[in-house]
Amino acid sequence: MDKGLSYKKVRKHKSLVESIVEDLQDKIIREQLEPGQRIVESELCEKMGISRSPLREAFRVLESQGFLVHEPRKGMHVSRVSLEELENIYVIRANLESLATCLAVKNGDPKVLEELRRLHQEMIKAAGEDDTGAYHSLNLRFHQALTKASRNKRLIELIDTFVKQTSRYRVVVFSTPGKLQASIQNHVDIILSFEKGDAEEAERMRKTAILNNIEVLREHFAQEETSTP
Repeated sequence: MDKGLSYKKVRKHKSLVESIVEDLQDKIIREQLEPGQRIVESELCEKMGISRSPLREAFRVLESQGFLVHEPRKGMHVSRVSLEELENIYVIRANLESLATCLAVKNGDPKVLEELRRLHQEMIKAAGEDDTGAYHSLNLRFHQALTKASRNKRLIELIDTFVKQTSRYRVVVFSTPGKLQASIQNHVDIILSFEKGDAEEAERMRKTAILNNIEVLREHFAQEETSTP
């Protein structure tokens, strides 16, 4: 039985399938399940203490989200993401998140602005202590707060999927020299736009910040190809 998640004690508001999906997503993001790795259904059922039916349903969800891929005669594998696919994902994410940021600023909830300021101060502290793990977590919460403030349920769900698909490359992006400082400045600019009620400016800045990561990933993939024997 996987100690990381008790499937027999699933919270009432969350289905068994949703819990399995979230657990496998987390393992893929953390590369506990590596790109290309075969997923053996019987082994997972035994390890998780579940039947094949909910696991297969979870597989279908993860395949639709791009985390898993089914190959004829080879079964289910963790997906390998090409640079072209990743660029496409980032372009979609940039447009969705920037729209959510725009809507959040238009809604102008003062409680959201207060939360953004608080998270921003915590990120400055984490960056000063060179605690990248804490910074990553706070950065995610900062943008989740903006996305949630869009008050558009379908948009929030779509963004969550694309954010998770790019989470595997979070370390690559944030290890780039000067990235933390650029991220902090971007948050300052977004907060200022929120204070001014300038939704278009906030939208533009969020889109630009995400699209800038594409060049970082291109360099990463190029280095990987060079180092491959």
